[in-house]
Amino acid sequence: IRLLEMLDKVSKDDILTILSVANLCDKENGRLLNKCIDGVVRSDIDLVTLEKALPEDVVKVIMETRKNSDMATSIINVPPNKHVRRIHRAIDSDDIELIRLLLKEGHTTLDDACALHYAAAYCDVKTTTELLDIGVADVNHRNPRGYTVLHVAAMRKEPKIIVSLLTKGARPSDLTPDGRKAVQVSKRLTKSVHYYKTIEQGNASPNERLCIDVLEQAERRDPLLGEASASLAKAGEDLRSRLLYLESR
Repeated sequence: IRLLEMLDKVSKDDILTILSVANLCDKENGRLLNKCIDGVVRSDIDLVTLEKALPEDVVKVIMETRKNSDMATSIINVPPNKHVRRIHRAIDSDDIELIRLLLKEGHTTLDDACALHYAAAYCDVKTTTELLDIGVADVNHRNPRGYTVLHVAAMRKEPKIIVSLLTKGARPSDLTPDGRKAVQVSKRLTKSVHYYKTIEQGNASPNERLCIDVLEQAERRDPLLGEASASLAKAGEDLRSRLLYLESR
């Protein structure tokens, strides 16, 4: 009952987590499951995100419901075309050479496929860095939900990916559609106990804390909102050194 009351207050992405749990025990939580599905149907969460987070049968219910609603013509309901799917599969396989070949065919671009967003959300540091190194994607590109790659990386809570993005010129001052910077996204997902916990010498800091520390340092370097952050690219080694220090302090 308390969860039902809280659903209207949680973020759209948090609903996916609750929905996943509710789906595992739907007989006991039928009302919770239905309310979660309704919340996701009315959200701007795209098909790729749904497919990564939820079972196929639940995704099918959500998409069918959307088709019969006033969201039927929304861009979030348009499935990725086969060329975008191929890019995503190549990223999943860490096949950078295949990605280069697909790009040469000219049917889509990394930005059209939101490839950096995809890698930052679902792939390891190596794959994401190699994709960045191809050098043809806009590191500050926004996906259909209005998130930059750095916003997605902040949700992922992987500090090494965040550092790689900042090194390539990602702007920490860019805002989400609801007015949050990447560091604020990261803070919202971090429990106070994890951030303020005393770390003994030689033990690694929690990733959540590392993300916040790195993003705060990047913000201090960032020029005016909306301007290209060349200073961040030049400060790449400083950020990497800072991350190593924070990990080991």
